[in-house]
Amino acid sequence: MDWFKIFDTGSIDGSFGSFEVCNVQIFGGFILHIGSVSGVTGKFSVGDKVTCKVDYDRRTLIAPNHTCTHMLNFALREVLGNHVDQKGSIVLPEKLRFDFSHDPNRDGTITAEHLRKIESIVNEQIKAELGVYSKEATLVEAKRINGLRAVFGEVYPDPVRVVAIGKKVEDILADPENKECSSISAELCGGTHITNTREAKAFALLSEEGIAKGVRRITAVTTEDALKAMELADQLLKEVDDASKMEVSLLEKTVASLKTRVDAASIPAAKKADIRAKIAQLQNQLKKAQKKLAEENMQKAVKKAIELAEVAASEGKTFCVSRIDVGLDAAALREAVSKVMAQKKMPIMVFSTDETANKAIVYAGVPEKSEQSKLLEVSDWLTNALGPLKGRCGKGKGGLATGQGTDASQVNEAMELATSFASMKLK
Repeated sequence: MDWFKIFDTGSIDGSFGSFEVCNVQIFGGFILHIGSVSGVTGKFSVGDKVTCKVDYDRRTLIAPNHTCTHMLNFALREVLGNHVDQKGSIVLPEKLRFDFSHDPNRDGTITAEHLRKIESIVNEQIKAELGVYSKEATLVEAKRINGLRAVFGEVYPDPVRVVAIGKKVEDILADPENKECSSISAELCGGTHITNTREAKAFALLSEEGIAKGVRRITAVTTEDALKAMELADQLLKEVDDASKMEVSLLEKTVASLKTRVDAASIPAAKKADIRAKIAQLQNQLKKAQKKLAEENMQKAVKKAIELAEVAASEGKTFCVSRIDVGLDAAALREAVSKVMAQKKMPIMVFSTDETANKAIVYAGVPEKSEQSKLLEVSDWLTNALGPLKGRCGKGKGGLATGQGTDASQVNEAMELATSFASMKLK
C-alpha cells in the first residue's frame, strides 16, 4: 500500500480553542495538518500546549477496509495470476477501491466466476480469524520476502514497515525466501489495520471495471455494509425466484421493476450477474407467455367476432357492435375486425376492457367502397362511441380506426351509443 494513502482526522485542542483537522498531507518532508480554528481566541502560536485527538471512530471504519485491500491484492494474484500489480488504491470509511494491472486482450476477460472466487478468498480469510501483524525491518530484509507486494514506483523509507496476514513478521523474516511466504499476504505498508481478520466481518466486491488501458478497478465494502449488501442480494434473488411463479399479467411489471432495482443495487457483483441471468430467463419466459397469450387472444377474438356478426346478420342487422374480452390486446381486436369486414362485408365495432387499469380499447371497421361506407364514416362512428369512455380516436386507415378510453365502467353506455349512431346512419 502507499504510505499515508488515507489520513486521520480529529482535533488539536488548547487554551486558544480547537483546530479541527480535516486533512493531513506530507509536503517537503513536513507533515501538514489542514483545517480550521474555532474557540476562545481563534488562533494559536508556537509554544502553546495542545492535545491531539484522533477521530478513532472514523479510523475504526477505515482499518477493516485497509486490511481487506491487502487480502484483495492477494486474492487477485491467486485468481488472475502474478501479472497483477497495484496501480492505486484508496481506503475510505464507507468503502475501499483498488486499481490493478490486467489487460483483457492479453490476460483474459475477468468473469463473474473470477469475481466470485476473489470475493470468496477474502471472506475465507475473514472466517479463518487470521492475525494481522506488523513490524519494521530494513528495506533490504523486507525485499527478500518471497511474494512480497509493494507499489511499483513508490519510494519507501528505510527501515520499512511490513504488514503480514496469518503469520508473524518476525517468523517470515527468519526464513524470508521460503516458498510458503507466497501463500500469505505480506506488504510494505504504513497504514492503519485491524488486529484480526474477523474484525472485518465480511467482504462484498461490488463492482469491477476498466478505467484505462490495461488497468482495472474494484470497489468493495466490509463489515456491516458488506453484510447488508449480501442480505439485499439474497432478498432480490428470492423475489426473482418468486416472480417465476407469477401469472403473465403480473409478471411484466414485476420483471421491469426487479431489473431496475437490481441494476441500482449495491450488491456483490457476482451475485448481481447471477440475478441478472435469472431476470433474463424470466424475460424470455414472459416473451413466450405473451406470444402464446397473443395467439390465443387472436383466435378467440376472431372466432367470437365472426359468430357475433353471423348472429347480427341472422337478425337482419347491417352492422355489429360487440364486446370481446381480450384485455388491451389491440392486435387481436384489429384481426377480428378485419376478418369480419373481409368475410361478412359488414361494419363492426368491438370493445374490450382492462378493469384493473380502468381502460377500454375500441376497434371499428367499415368496408371500403361499400354502400355502408357512403353512409357510415368509421372515424365519426368511433368518436361518438368513445365519448362516455373519455377516450380519443386515432386516425383511421383502410376502413379501420381505433381508440382507447380511460373509464372502462362506461363501456355499456358506449356500446349503446355506437349502436344508436350506426342505426341512424344505416337506415
